[in-house]
Amino acid sequence: MIKTNKSKRLGILLHGSKIWISELLSIVIITLLLVCFTALSFVILKNEHLRHKYTNDIAGLKKENLLLEYTLKETFEKSRINQLLYSFAGKKTGPNTIIQLTDLVYSSSRQFGYDPILLLAVIHVESVFDPNALGRYRSGNLSGAMGLMQVKFETAKEMAKLLNIELKSENDLLKPEINIAVGVAYLTHLINRFQSFKLGLLAYNQGPYTIKMTLSKNEPLSINYYRKVLNSYYKLKSLADRSSDAGNFKQ
Repeated sequence: MIKTNKSKRLGILLHGSKIWISELLSIVIITLLLVCFTALSFVILKNEHLRHKYTNDIAGLKKENLLLEYTLKETFEKSRINQLLYSFAGKKTGPNTIIQLTDLVYSSSRQFGYDPILLLAVIHVESVFDPNALGRYRSGNLSGAMGLMQVKFETAKEMAKLLNIELKSENDLLKPEINIAVGVAYLTHLINRFQSFKLGLLAYNQGPYTIKMTLSKNEPLSINYYRKVLNSYYKLKSLADRSSDAGNFKQ
C-alpha cells in the first residue's frame, strides 16, 4: 500500500472564519498595489498641476518681458524726441508744450509707421517747431499755411473729416494736437497717392497738382524741399545718436 502525503494549507481564524495564508498574502499585495497606484496617481496629478502652473508662470513672465521691452523702447524713443525738441525749441516753447509735442510726434509716428525723427525733420523745415507759425509767400503775403506742419485750412478740413476730428476754424490749426494729426495724415495720403516718399514729400510742399503736371510734361522736379528735409533728418538723427552716449544735446 502506497502512502501519499497531502500538504496542509496554513490558515488563521478571523471572526470564526478560516482565511488561508495565501489568500491573506494576495489581499495584502493587492492592497499595497492599490495604495501604490493611488499614491502614484496623486503624484502625477500634483506634478501635472505644478507643470500647468509653471507653464502659466513662464507665459506670464514672457508677457511681462515683452511689455517691459515695449515700455523701454517707448521711453527711449520719447526721450530722444524730447531732447531734440528741447534743443531746437526749448528757448521759445514752454516745457508743457514740449512734453505734449513729444507725445504727439511719438503717437503719430507709431500710427502711420514713420521714424519719429523724420516727422521732426518735416516740422523743423516747415515751422522750426513754432506752433503759431504762419506761412508766407516770397512776396510776403500770407499763404494760408498754419501751425507746426504748415497745413492749409481747406486741406485740414478734408483730413479732419477722415480722422473724425472736429475742426471749427483756422485757429484750430494752431493747436499742436490737431495740426500734427492732419499734417501727418495728409503727408501719408500723398505718399500713398504717388507711391513714392520723395514725390509725396514734394507734393506736400508744392501741391499734388504741381507735381502731377511736372511729371506729365516730363520736366525736372524742384527737389530743394526734399533735400532740406533730408538734411534736417540726418542732422537730428546725428544729434539723437550722439545723445545716447553724451546724455544731452548741444545745438
